This record gives sequence, C-alpha cells and structure tokens, in this order.
Amino acid sequence: APIVTNLITNVAGEADFVLGATDAGRAKWVESLARGIGCSPAFVYKRRNPDGGDLTVTGINADCDGKVVVIYDDMIRTGGSLIQAAKAYRDAGARAVHAVASHLILPGDAMDRIEKSGLIDGVHGTDSHPGSAKAVARGGRLVNVAELLCKAVARS
Repeated sequence: APIVTNLITNVAGEADFVLGATDAGRAKWVESLARGIGCSPAFVYKRRNPDGGDLTVTGINADCDGKVVVIYDDMIRTGGSLIQAAKAYRDAGARAVHAVASHLILPGDAMDRIEKSGLIDGVHGTDSHPGSAKAVARGGRLVNVAELLCKAVARS
C-alpha cells in the first residue's frame, strides 16, 4: 500500500483528485487507499446484460467534475475495464484520468488500445511484470519493487 499510495500522489501532483476504481468490486481497497491519502474514493457501477453478458456502466458515486481521477487497480491486462471506467469518469466531468496498477501485464496490443481510446492521460505502476516496459515507453512512471519482492521471498 505505501508504494502504491506514494505513486498515486506523485501522479496526481498538486491537483484536486479523486481515487477511482474500475468497478464497485474493488471499492473497499480503493476506499482504504483514498482514506490513507486523504482524497475521495469513486466507484463505477456496472450491470451485466443477462442476454449477451455485456457490461454497461450505470453510474458513478462521486463528484469528478473538473477533477483529476487516478484509477487504481491491482492489474491491467487488456485494458477493457480501465477504458470503460475512464469513459464514465470523463463523462462525469473529469479533466484528466490516469491509471495506476500494481501489475502492468499489458499483453499484445493492450497499451495501443488504451492509448487510442484517448481517455487516459497516463498508465503508471510497478515494474513487477515485463509488460510494464510498454507503459514506460509511453511516458508512464514506474516504481521498482525488486527489494520488496526479495524481502517477501526471504520471509517465505
């Protein structure tokens, strides 16, 4: 948590920001991080269509108008949920949207899709996965977690 919250506050800078989640399923963790940082949490509510299984955004719980939204998730794989959440925050008036993840997997063309959406100003995270290099190549910030991982392995 300290590594992630430090990165989130560095990405947000001096801006009035909201810490967002891609969906309500990550709400407790995001709320805990937001409380520690001293900012408001935001959650995207989704509903699954019973016929086709598609997810539709039904709303968000926070005032994002004119604010920076930093979306936190444990990992970014394809970017589909991230893009959908970023659109909801933008539609709610967010002036900028950044993504921070503990693990940037980003297989195949995931980073290209995120960038082409035009909704996300930056993708940032840790260097826990080789996919994180794709974010750095596009201007993302990375935090080195090698020492943390070595300590965890030594404890086990």
